[in-house]
Amino acid sequence: MFERFGRHARVAVVLAQEEAKELGANAIEPQHLLAGVLQSTSRQLSAELAALGLSADAVRDKLSAGTSEPSFDDDADALRVLGIDLQTVRDRVNRAFGAGSFDNALSSSGRRVRRGTLPFAKATKKVLELGLREALAHKASVIDSEHLLLGIPRGGDPVACGLITEHVEVEELRRSIDALCRKAA
Repeated sequence: MFERFGRHARVAVVLAQEEAKELGANAIEPQHLLAGVLQSTSRQLSAELAALGLSADAVRDKLSAGTSEPSFDDDADALRVLGIDLQTVRDRVNRAFGAGSFDNALSSSGRRVRRGTLPFAKATKKVLELGLREALAHKASVIDSEHLLLGIPRGGDPVACGLITEHVEVEELRRSIDALCRKAA
């Protein structure tokens, strides 16, 4: 299906993957795709959405606010109560396995920035399929970011839908995108 994706949609998927990694997710969820789509839309659609208050920055702020990860100091304080000095543990691991080993182990475990390719969550796969259906309904030759954006609320994911409806009603969003697609055709 990705061979049918337009440039903006491909960029949206890459940005969604980066967003999910930065947030320490185990899979690319519809809300990550929403953030990617909002960062990769055409200038005209981006301006229309921003006027409604729906922007990549607004979504990213909401997503970041919901993922407050404990810091090293928070972890150290919690372990200190049990008689464990986390700084000493860090120093010993780094001496035994090389500089940065302790932090690299945390990174590869998913607590901080994940590496590698993340899978799509089932709900995101559904959104991608719905994006294809939207493109077909608009008689478009490629699936683009606006089709993915229309697929997100149809997918019914409560987090992604909530991020959208906090700024704009789904029907208003659909009307704006439909009008933009008609102009482009």
